[in-house]
Amino acid sequence: MRCRVADIKEKQPAPKLNNTTKKRKGKLRENIESIAFAIALAFAIRYFVVEAFKIPTGSMAPTLLGEHKDVKCPNCGWFFYADRQSESATCPNCQFEMSASLYCNNCNNRIRYNWPAWLWRKGTCPKCQITIPWVDLSNRVIHGGNRILVNKFWLKFKKPQRWDVTVFVYPLYDLTCKSCSAQLPDTEWRDGLRCPRCNSTRFSKKTKNYIKRLVGLPGEKLQIVNGDIYINDKIQRKPDSVQETLWLPVYNSHYLTKEETAPAWVTDSDAWTIHKDSLTLNNTSQGSSDPSLVTFGRRISDQNGYNNRSGSNEMGDIKISFDVTPLKGSQNLEIVLEENSDVFTAIIPTNDTNVKGCLKKAENIVMEEDIHIQTEQKHNITFANVDGIVSLSIDNKKVFVFDNDDGKLPDVRPFDTSGVRFGGAHVNATFEDIRIFHDIYYTNLSAGTWGTTQPIQLGEKDYFMMGDNSRNSNDSRVWKFVPEKNIVGKAFFVFWPLNNIKFIK
Repeated sequence: MRCRVADIKEKQPAPKLNNTTKKRKGKLRENIESIAFAIALAFAIRYFVVEAFKIPTGSMAPTLLGEHKDVKCPNCGWFFYADRQSESATCPNCQFEMSASLYCNNCNNRIRYNWPAWLWRKGTCPKCQITIPWVDLSNRVIHGGNRILVNKFWLKFKKPQRWDVTVFVYPLYDLTCKSCSAQLPDTEWRDGLRCPRCNSTRFSKKTKNYIKRLVGLPGEKLQIVNGDIYINDKIQRKPDSVQETLWLPVYNSHYLTKEETAPAWVTDSDAWTIHKDSLTLNNTSQGSSDPSLVTFGRRISDQNGYNNRSGSNEMGDIKISFDVTPLKGSQNLEIVLEENSDVFTAIIPTNDTNVKGCLKKAENIVMEEDIHIQTEQKHNITFANVDGIVSLSIDNKKVFVFDNDDGKLPDVRPFDTSGVRFGGAHVNATFEDIRIFHDIYYTNLSAGTWGTTQPIQLGEKDYFMMGDNSRNSNDSRVWKFVPEKNIVGKAFFVFWPLNNIKFIK
């Protein structure tokens, strides 16, 4: 009997699949799906939640750094940051000036060094063959900017707040004419804009992200007066966490100078002994009840080291902090801060006297409290005058907070004067770890006047942004407002370089 070929084929058993092949295909598919899911999740997080940015410029220095130079003063050992374009740098602590140039001091040829510089630690001038030692070269090498994380999700639940460090899309565009390729950098876009060369209306737009500190909110009237921010004619105080970030160092007694460009301390009597890193007062044997005070001998301006000698405004917003150990028999410590015609004096009695502590404005007592510090013990004292608030802290506890603002917009001052003194009457004490700081001073810019000479009114969806490096920041003083739609998110963390990891305040 003949069988048809078709019948035979139908009766043949189906080929068996290899279990190993099945497993391999399953694992490969799982891996591809996992990778695809991870990529999708990363893009979703980047788009909706958190995104990383690199800071290119120094407009937020020294809070956040763009490309910069790490500088160590050879005179006192102070470490600070300088702008990448700085040819020289001036130490904020001792006012010593040093070279930060990328060029040879002898022939002005660019210095060559093996990359990475931190590993090879020397450079040479290819023209005159001079070797530049690391102690000098380290102040000249350019380092990259901070890398930060920005919280975008924050905007879904909370409106931007004053003093937030904010990333936003720069409101001006870099335009390129599609017809003649003419470049129009930093241009405000408007309907009907025409190319000045060929009269075309066809442009390609390029945007960029900026980072600044938010100082003005929608609907407010803003003006910068004497270095401070005024909103609706009222001075704006920074939260404590932000203020701590914006205090800029002026002097630190731990950093001993080899050469004095100007005396740090000027005494009014021989009761003072000036040591290398401390001061001692002993006027307990003197019959006079008048206090003996030592005066900080250098001018306090808004110079911060980053911009070299660009600071010219003398600062009245100052903080002094020190550790003091009064010996047995000491009575009253005094600290004095001056800002123009205002003179504030804090009087701190010891437990060896029964008088009360007080805060004076000129000769008038404005606050009084039954406070005493213990003799034979070390105490930390901090006295500050900032944004119209005068405060005294003892061992990190505030004991006086005096509001010196009269609630009115002040007259514009052509200049400020300031002073720092401390000492006491009938005191035998050693003062150590002495530190002086100044506040950020918001300046007028020659390139822009928005909010500096006259108040400016913000729209209902407008924000006013300024850089912490007020003297060298392209911000709302130049190009006015940032629309609400341009805000990307709040910068909250520096994750690179490793030696500068921190939360952003």
